[in-house]
Amino acid sequence: MHRRLPMPERNHSHSRVLNIPPKFLAGLFIVVIGLFSGTALYQYHSRKAELEHLLHEESSILIHALTDGTENALLGYRENSSLVTGGLVDQLRLIERMDRRKPLTSAELTEIAGGNSMYRITVIDRNGKRIAWNTPPDHTPEFQTCNPAAILEPLLTGKTDILNLGLRESTSGRGPRLVVAVARSRGGAIVGNVDASRLVNLRKQLGPGRLIQRIGANNSAIDYIIWQDSTAIISATPNVTDASSMQDDPTLSKAQRQNRTIARTINFNGRKVYEIINPFIFQGNEMGVLRIGMKTDHIDEATNRLRTRLIMLLTLALLGVVAVISLMVSRRNEALISTAYQREQRFSAAILENMADAVISIDPSGRITLLNRAAEQLFSIEGQDVTGQNIGDIVPECGRIFMELTGSATSIINREFNCTVNDHTLVIAGNFSPLPEIDADRSNGRGARKRSDIAGAMAVLRDVTEQRLMQRIIERQEKLSAMGELASGVAHEIRNPLNAIGVLGQRLDIEFTPTGSEEKEYHHLVRSIVSEVRRVDSIIRRFLKFARPPQLVLLDTALDSWLQEYRPVLEGEAETKGIHLIMQCHASCSLPVDREQLQQVLFNLVRNAVEASPHGSTITLSTGKSADRAFIKVKDSGHGIDEGTLSKIFNLYFTTKKDGTGMGLSIANQIVQAHGGMIEVDSQPGYGSRFTIVLPLS
Repeated sequence: MHRRLPMPERNHSHSRVLNIPPKFLAGLFIVVIGLFSGTALYQYHSRKAELEHLLHEESSILIHALTDGTENALLGYRENSSLVTGGLVDQLRLIERMDRRKPLTSAELTEIAGGNSMYRITVIDRNGKRIAWNTPPDHTPEFQTCNPAAILEPLLTGKTDILNLGLRESTSGRGPRLVVAVARSRGGAIVGNVDASRLVNLRKQLGPGRLIQRIGANNSAIDYIIWQDSTAIISATPNVTDASSMQDDPTLSKAQRQNRTIARTINFNGRKVYEIINPFIFQGNEMGVLRIGMKTDHIDEATNRLRTRLIMLLTLALLGVVAVISLMVSRRNEALISTAYQREQRFSAAILENMADAVISIDPSGRITLLNRAAEQLFSIEGQDVTGQNIGDIVPECGRIFMELTGSATSIINREFNCTVNDHTLVIAGNFSPLPEIDADRSNGRGARKRSDIAGAMAVLRDVTEQRLMQRIIERQEKLSAMGELASGVAHEIRNPLNAIGVLGQRLDIEFTPTGSEEKEYHHLVRSIVSEVRRVDSIIRRFLKFARPPQLVLLDTALDSWLQEYRPVLEGEAETKGIHLIMQCHASCSLPVDREQLQQVLFNLVRNAVEASPHGSTITLSTGKSADRAFIKVKDSGHGIDEGTLSKIFNLYFTTKKDGTGMGLSIANQIVQAHGGMIEVDSQPGYGSRFTIVLPLS
């Protein structure tokens, strides 16, 4: 509620008023008129400055949010495009290895394309001529209409072994295609393409142009949004048909040259707009500038009303009722400013609440002043409970980065960091930037931002845990696949001569017998050769077993009940070393698993925990569920794993044990990945280790 101003007291002593000299009354009246006129003018300018400050803060938050959203849109499309292109390159490399063994025919290419969802595969010889190709089911055979030798020149001349030809329209008019070529060991190239309709649609949905169109269309306070570079307009709202170029507009050039945000008031389509300009730099590359034009209708309306009230106040003051009119104007001005402020707050809040990224802002002392719904969901907090508290007490990781931002001359910090929320470690990508005061640029002649000009700071945060998890899964799968292929190739090359050596040893033992005292030593040496050959053959069989992906027999399994049934085996393994096993089953879910192979994984993890733990310690096995995944954790209190060893523990034949084979964790990881999951490891030397099996529920 607004506090009421005290009303002036009435003077009932008429005689005293009548006894005041006229000159004194005239002077007093002039002084009162001057005081109230000065007060009215001061209120007018201060309220106008407040409205401009609110508009500047709203524009600053919006331009930073738009910049971060545009960067995220570009990053999202590039990551998805890289994944699709990488998958196609892997398929073509596999086809090239098949062609290396035996040249592929068109019939074989047709079969391969059908089984791998590839649209077209073409084999080109070193002269640029097609020697084998497949014909998609919905096509009739076509004649070659292009010159492969010119298109594939970098591959044919050995300048590169991979050539990404990008998105191209299908020659049959059936939509866009992603085309990639790899070098052929026999000379020439293998070209493949897949349907890129989903990738094109994704670009339309995630692209910066789509973001600009959506923000511009859904916000009545925005007049226009423009993204332009030194050559042309890249994207803009539909109402923009032309804009000043960066060469002709000194303000645009200044914003990009000095890499800072600049605000100004200009005319657009015959009306005044408040424009804020921010340079757009993506991954170190200058991408032009982003311009947002804010409508000033409500500011002009409020200013006109303030001006009207001022004139009324002065007029009524001349008539002798200055005090009453001043009170009324003051109250009305407060109401207008409150309404404008609330409208600005609702507008900013609507934008922030509907953003997919989390937004947090703090004041110069580090207290939280604002956070949106996405931030509440990301950190599992309530905004009304934490507003006003220090950011370091609520999210310590963000607090440290905010301190780094305010303690240096850096204008923007882009940082990816780990954050623990509800016992889960999240990977957060954040953009941290200061919030300048409205007169920051005016207070310093060169435009450099002083510490006293900072009104606080803000962060735009995004949860990238899933992306980083998928990257680790892909990297580990590629490493295991390479090791498996190496094992298979080495095993096949060694096995045939090894069998011949074994057969020759057996024949020497049976068919040849030396005479004299050397007979016994002769048979001993020959049988040692046969024995060692069998041992090497056993190692080769293990190689081949690892090279073949495990065949799963999936059964729908209640996770907690199944672990309780297997509990005696795990407890027996722990009790042999005097270690106590604790089970905490809270998953309460069912999922399809190969029970026997998953038991092998659990047994290996528990056995490793037992061997790493001291006598009399405790091992905890727990289960749980999060979103669409279930997890099984095995935690010990052993000596832990150092960082250098941690990156190698899943490598084939890597072990730190004297009698270890180095295959236990590799096989366990292979089994879990065959289920569509992965094994995560958290360890610190001296504090034990925790292995987490993450499995999809479906």
